[in-house]
Order: sequence, then structure tokens, then C-alpha cells
Amino acid sequence: WLAAFAVSVFFRFHQLAEVPGDMFSDHAEKLYDVMDVLNGKTPIFFVRNTGREAFQFYWTALMIKLFGSGISFLSLKIGTALAGLFALPFVYLLGKQLGNRWVGLFAMLFCGMAYWPNVIGRVALRFAFYPMFTAPALFFFFRGLTRRSRSDLIWSGAFLGLGLQGYSAMRIVPFLFALIFLIFWLFQPRGTRKNALSGLPVLAYFTLLLCLPLARVFLDMPDAVFYRVMTRLGEAETALPAPVLEIFFSNLWKAMVMPFWNNGGIWVHSIIFRPALDNLSAALFFVGLILIVYRFVRRRNWQDLCLLISIPFLMLPSVLSIAFPSENPSLNRTGAAMIPIFIVAACGLGYLLETIGRAVRRKNLSTIVVLLAGAGMLLYTGRVNYELVFQTWRSNYTQNALNTRQIGGLIEGFARSIGSYENAYVIPYPHWVDTRLVGINAGVPATDYALARDAIAAVGEGDGPLLFVYKPEDTETAAELLRVCPQGEARLHAGPVPGKDFTTYLVP
Repeated sequence: WLAAFAVSVFFRFHQLAEVPGDMFSDHAEKLYDVMDVLNGKTPIFFVRNTGREAFQFYWTALMIKLFGSGISFLSLKIGTALAGLFALPFVYLLGKQLGNRWVGLFAMLFCGMAYWPNVIGRVALRFAFYPMFTAPALFFFFRGLTRRSRSDLIWSGAFLGLGLQGYSAMRIVPFLFALIFLIFWLFQPRGTRKNALSGLPVLAYFTLLLCLPLARVFLDMPDAVFYRVMTRLGEAETALPAPVLEIFFSNLWKAMVMPFWNNGGIWVHSIIFRPALDNLSAALFFVGLILIVYRFVRRRNWQDLCLLISIPFLMLPSVLSIAFPSENPSLNRTGAAMIPIFIVAACGLGYLLETIGRAVRRKNLSTIVVLLAGAGMLLYTGRVNYELVFQTWRSNYTQNALNTRQIGGLIEGFARSIGSYENAYVIPYPHWVDTRLVGINAGVPATDYALARDAIAAVGEGDGPLLFVYKPEDTETAAELLRVCPQGEARLHAGPVPGKDFTTYLVP
């Protein structure tokens, strides 16, 4: 277990500062909210960028206090990488609860190495909090129902309530819990069903108790809390492109084949149009599905049925993108579905290794063969997922992200040498860099470096060296700078990839 956890730590924190490299506008929104927290503001719902739950902003502020990483991309990434790591012991425990300790171990290792959880953790948005809280909530829920343990149900409700304040996709989990409880109740002998109901109020009470801040906001401004949900479910933002049921079942099918076929076209948190799983994990997942369906048919175990049902249910935040079906499937809104998926894949691996062991009749030899086969498959999937994250996704992300880190570093160098932070400017251009991110990367996170073209004349008369940054295609800005400051010198800077170049205009 310790070895598997250590491997997971390596995958989650290896080259964390470099992969991925540049931020985009969503990161600016989040870091500005974190600055509000550090400056003494204490909202329980953040209205910037159409409204978001509070957990990440306080969590990131804690990371900054603990690690001294400042207002930076790294602070966000440390927080979400730790969130993904927090889920892993509960993936192990849940796999052990629903299978055995080997199922738990394999599930945790798959989840630790896989490209899917790694990229949604490294992209440093709220996505990692969906599996972070779902894993312990599910584990304590299953164990609480199995053992009739109120303390487990209290823990489950606590994690569920906290999770509802982490990422909006978590709002589907209470409905999953209700369905799991119904299945559990129906599978109980008739004489014990009444006693089985006693744990539900305990779970509901502690869920509400830990979710009170968000519930309070909902009472005051329900439109803000549900704005994002309603824009995807209905026609709040755009007309539906087809009948609701047609879109729903099309979305459901795309989400269900996502592990084998296509995880969507969002470059931020996926390698577009490739499967969510590597080929070996996908094959093991398929074997595990057949195994669990067969086992349920034979044994009628309510836990097997709940494990199977939880996969499409936890994908519903993506499936229910009715107004924008092109956003489905997505790795972020289906994030918690990885928990049952990797448990099922672990069941497939366990069954395969047992079959290999039985096929070799000599006991000592069978142990060696099983160990070699298991190690070989795990090494293979680890290597493939390493390449997916640190080569393919890293390269694709760099191709699409704008190089605000490079521009910010140049401004920082200017300020520390011949100029000052106050005498540097970035001229905005359509679909170009977010000038707030330039300030964050330059080391002055509260500074927005945007300067409108028509304001160049006003600042061009200032004292001291001036530095202007603009897009090479912006010929109007180039002409205005030459007119206002003819003594300046233009220089083209090559970006990390073609098409990401920028021009500086230095005025002595």
C-alpha cells in the first residue's frame, strides 16, 4: 500500500510547477478571489465569473500560508494535487469494501497513475474536489449501510456536505445516495426494512449541517447558485438544439463509451478526442464490468448493483449538458465516476490474475507468474499514462495556452533592471492574453497591465524607460507607438510555439 501510494505521489507532484505551464482566464478569476480572502474578505459564495462555491479559495489561501507559494499557478496546483491525493486512501478502502484488499490496492494505484485524474488535478480548477469528497462519502456510506453504523453515516454526511461546497458537479451525489439507499432497502428482508430506515435521517442531518453556508446562500440568491446548472439544463442561455430526450440519451451514450472511445474536445483538461482510459485499463474495465454483472446475476448482491449504477449516475453532471451537448463528455464533470470505474477495472485485473494463477498448477511457480504478470501490466499502464500526461497533454496544452508567463517574466526583468512595474503596459488585442495573468506572472498579482491603444499618448510623456507589449498583428498599435514615441525600439520575441510571438517596444 505504501509503495502504491508513493507511486501515486510521484505521478501527482512530478514536474508540478512545469506541467502545465501557462494559466488561462479562469485561473485569473480564482486567484483574484483568493486575494480577496487573503485581504480579509470572507464570502461563502463567490459571485465572480457567474458564481462559484467557496472551498477552493479558502483551501488555496491555506496552501499559500503553509507553503509560501504566493499568488501563483503553483498555489492552485498544490491545492488540487493534494485534493486528488486525499481521495486515494478512500478509493482503496471503498475497493476493499466492495471487493477485497487487492481490488482496493489496484484501484488506488490505477487512480494514482491514470491520466484522467492527473490532468484534472494539474489544471488547478475546482474539478479535483468532486472525486476528493465523493470517495470518502461513498466509502463511509457503503460501510455504514453494511454495518448499520451511525458513526459511518455521520462521516459520510459530513464529507457530502463539505463536498457540496467544492464543485457544482457534487450536487448529483445526494441523488445517487438516495438511489443507493433505496436499492439497499429493497434488498433487505421485509422484517428488517423498518430498522434500515433509521440511518437515513442521520445522514441527511449531517449533510445539511456541513452544507449550511451554501444552503444559506441558496435561500438569499438561488439564481446565482443555480445559474451555471440552469444554463446547461435549459434555455437560460441558448435554445436547445434538439428534443430533450434525444439529447439526453445521445449524451448518456457518449459518456458511457468515454473510457473506451472519446473523452471530449476540451484541450484544457484532456487530450482531445482520445479515450479517458489507456488501452489496458479500458480492457480491464470491460472485463470487470462483465464479471460484476455476472456476479450480481448469480449472487444478487446489492453492492454490485450500486457499483454499476454509480458509474452513469456520477457522469450525469456532464450528461445533463442539454443546452450545450458539445460539452459532453468531459473529464471534469464526470470526475467522480473514475472511482467506480477504477474499482471495476481493479476487479478485472484481480480476476485475470486469479485465472492465470489457476492455470499454472504448481503453487510456487503460479505465485511467481502472477507477480510477474501483475507487475508487467501495472508497469505498462504506468508508462503509458506517464507519456499521456507529461508528453502528449503537456505538448497539446502548450500549443493552445497563451504565453502570459513569458510576457510576465519579461516585465519582471524590465522592472528589476532599467525600468519599473508601473512603466510597463500590455496593449489588449482580441483573443489574446489575459492582462491580469501577466501581472500575476510578473510578481505583482493585483496589477492588470492592460492599456488601451488610445491611452498610449498619455503615458508616452512619462518619465523613465517605458515598455509596451503588443501582438505582432496589431499594426495600429505599432503605428501609434511610432508616432508618440519615435525614439523607441521594437523587438519581436518568439513564443514557445509558432503563433505565440509578441512584440515589445522599449522607450529609453
